[in-house]
Amino acid sequence: MHRRDWTDIIGGLLLLVFGLWFLWHAQTHYNLGEMRRMGPGAFPAGLGVLMAVFGLLIMVPAWFRPGDLPVPSFRPLICIIGAGLGFALVVEPFGLVPATFAVVVISSFAERELRPVRTLILAAALAVMAVTVFSKGLGIPVPAFRWGSY
Repeated sequence: MHRRDWTDIIGGLLLLVFGLWFLWHAQTHYNLGEMRRMGPGAFPAGLGVLMAVFGLLIMVPAWFRPGDLPVPSFRPLICIIGAGLGFALVVEPFGLVPATFAVVVISSFAERELRPVRTLILAAALAVMAVTVFSKGLGIPVPAFRWGSY
């Protein structure tokens, strides 16, 4: 029996399916325009084609490469979704810095080994970068800290 690299086959198939869906959606819901004057659907259609091509480039060689069937792990999935929800719940009442700390700390539980010092250093660095990029650089009106009622 010929074993296949199912991890790359599944990943490539997902890229192919989503790429074809983006292409279909762009063609049916937006005007693609012409090459001289592209419409609003040209960019999503191009991205859909690229995603589908990359999906094929990942999936086809995986048919000829040995590998095992991946075992799904739900802990990382739950932690990453929880981190996004945690950010959404914390950013409005407390500000960008506590929300960044929340997203990093919650998502760190996706790993089996907890490293609190490394997690806090990463959270601090990302909080500084978030304030610098979003508040100062882009001018998005989200305060770094918000204490009290909003």
